[in-house]
Amino acid sequence: MKKLSLGEKFDWFMDTLNKSGRFILDLSDEEIETFIFEDLIVGVTSFFSKNNLKELRENGLIDEEIEKKTYYLRKKVLDIDNTNLWSISSVKESSEWLDVFDLSDCLKEKLHEKWTEEEIAYLKTI
Repeated sequence: MKKLSLGEKFDWFMDTLNKSGRFILDLSDEEIETFIFEDLIVGVTSFFSKNNLKELRENGLIDEEIEKKTYYLRKKVLDIDNTNLWSISSVKESSEWLDVFDLSDCLKEKLHEKWTEEEIAYLKTI
C-alpha cells in the first residue's frame, strides 16, 4: 500500500473537517448518513489521529491550537460513536452534535485565518 504524502494527509484532514459543521443540519437524512456515519467517522479515526496531527503540526500545516482542538473534536466524535446519539435524529437535535459542529466550524475558521484557499489547495499537493 502506498504511503500518503504530507499533502495527501492534509487533504484528508481538510476533507474530514468539511464533513462536519452546522451546515449538516440543512442536509437530507441520506446526506447526513453519508457525511457523518460513513465519511466523518472514518476521517476522524484516521486523519485526526495523534500521529497525523503531530506530523501536520511539525511541518507547519497546522498550529498547536488547531492540533489540540482537532484532537478534542476526535474525542467528542468517538465518545458519541456506538451510543444512542449515533442516529440521524440525534445529529439534528442533540447538544453533543451541535458542540461537534461548532468545533468543526471553529477549526475551519482558524485554518482559513492561517491559510488562503489558494494556499490550502497548494498544501494539498506537497
